[in-house]
Amino acid sequence: MRHLKGVPKSRQRFFMLLTLLALAGFAALFARQGMMARGAVRQNNQPSHRQAQVDGGSYLYYTLKQSTDFVLARAAKGSNEQPLGVPQAVAQFGNGFGQLESDAVFSMQLSSDGGYLAIDGTSDHGEMVWVYNIQQNKLTLTPANVMGNFLHWLPGTASHAFLYRPMLPLGPDAPMDSNGWNPGLWIVDAATGAITNIDINMPSAFLVDAAPSPDGSRIVYSTSAGLGLGSDTWMMNSDGSHISHLFNIPGGARSIVGMFAWSPDGSTIAYERLSDSPTPFLPAGLWLMNSGGMQQRYLADVDGGHGFALSWSPEGSRIAFVARTNVASRSADFSAQSLQSAIAVVDISSGRSWMVATSMQTTMQINDNPTWIAGGNSLTFTAYNPFNLVLGGTPHYWSAQVGTQTTRTSLIPLTPKLFHVIAIGS
Repeated sequence: MRHLKGVPKSRQRFFMLLTLLALAGFAALFARQGMMARGAVRQNNQPSHRQAQVDGGSYLYYTLKQSTDFVLARAAKGSNEQPLGVPQAVAQFGNGFGQLESDAVFSMQLSSDGGYLAIDGTSDHGEMVWVYNIQQNKLTLTPANVMGNFLHWLPGTASHAFLYRPMLPLGPDAPMDSNGWNPGLWIVDAATGAITNIDINMPSAFLVDAAPSPDGSRIVYSTSAGLGLGSDTWMMNSDGSHISHLFNIPGGARSIVGMFAWSPDGSTIAYERLSDSPTPFLPAGLWLMNSGGMQQRYLADVDGGHGFALSWSPEGSRIAFVARTNVASRSADFSAQSLQSAIAVVDISSGRSWMVATSMQTTMQINDNPTWIAGGNSLTFTAYNPFNLVLGGTPHYWSAQVGTQTTRTSLIPLTPKLFHVIAIGS
C-alpha cells in the first residue's frame, strides 16, 4: 500500500518530517486501527475478487498463521466467489513476519491484469507492502526501503501499477529526488518497482485516500493536516495535472473524507465521512457526489474506522456496505474485538437501505466483504468472530439474495470454516 523512501540530507529535515507525521498521522489511522481484527480491505469499485489466470485456474488468496510466521496461501475459486478447498501455502514472507502479535496484514488485492497480488501489512518496521508475482511465485517488498501504504490498483486489463502513499524512508537505499525526501502520491509499477511521484502540493503524510476512476483518467483524493482540522477533497488527472479543489469539511464530527468508491460508469463517487476524533471506531456516514464534487447527499450510516470498503453493484444501482449493529456500545468505539456488524445494501435512487445479513442470522459477530455476483441480485460475504492474534481466525463464506427492503433475505452457507486465516484477498 504505502511506503516511504529516501533518507533526508540532514537530521533536522528528518525530525521535521516526524513532526509532520505526528500531526497528520490520524489521516491515515482512521482506516487502519481495526484491521488486525478482520480479514481484508476492499477499497474500490472494481469486482472484489479478480481472476488470476495461473495454470489455467483462478484463485482466492489468504494470509495464514503458522506456528512460526505468516505464509501466503491460495485456494481455487468457485462460481460464487468462494474457495473450493483448503488454502494451500505458496510463499513465505520471511524475516520472521508473523512471529509477533503486533504483526498484521491489512489488505490483499490482485492487480488489474491478474498477475500480481499487493499485500499491505505492518511489522516492527512499520507499514509496508509486499508484492507477489504470481507467475514467478516470488514475494518481495515493493517499493523497497520505504514505509507506507497501498491504496488502489490502477484499472486496465494490462495494468499492474498501483497508487501508494509513502510515509518514511528506511535506510540509505531509499529512493529520493535531488532535494532529498519530498514525496507526494506515488504510482508504483509492481513488475519493476519503478516509481512515479505526483506532486500533490503538500506532504504525503497529509494524504488520507486516493482512488482512480474506472477509465484511469482521473484520481480523486483527500487530505487532512491533522486531528481536529477536518479534510479537503481534490480531483486531478492521473498524471497529476489540473488539480482542482472539490470541497472542504472543517474539523468536527464526521469531517474526514475517505474510502472512495467510483460507480462503474465513473459518473458518481461514493465515499465515507469519518469522525475527526481520537476515538477510533465511531460510526461513519455514507455519501454520494458526482465526479465534480457536486450534488452531495447522505445515504446511510456505516461502520467507521475498520476500513470496510464500499461495493457497487455491477449495474450501479445499489451499494453494499458493512453496518455496525451495536452502535450504543462504548466498548466497540475503542476495541475492534467488540464490533458487531451486518451486511447492508442501499438503493441509490430511493436512498433506502436494509440489512441483508446479520449476526443473528450467521451466528458470527462480524459480517464483512460483500461481493456482488454477476447479475447483481446476490452477494457473497464472509462471517467470522474477531480474529485471534496468535492463532488467526475462522471465517466462512455465505451467499445472500439481496432482495428489497420489504422482502426477507435468503442466506445459504457456501463453505465450512477456514482455519488460521489472518487476511482474505480480494
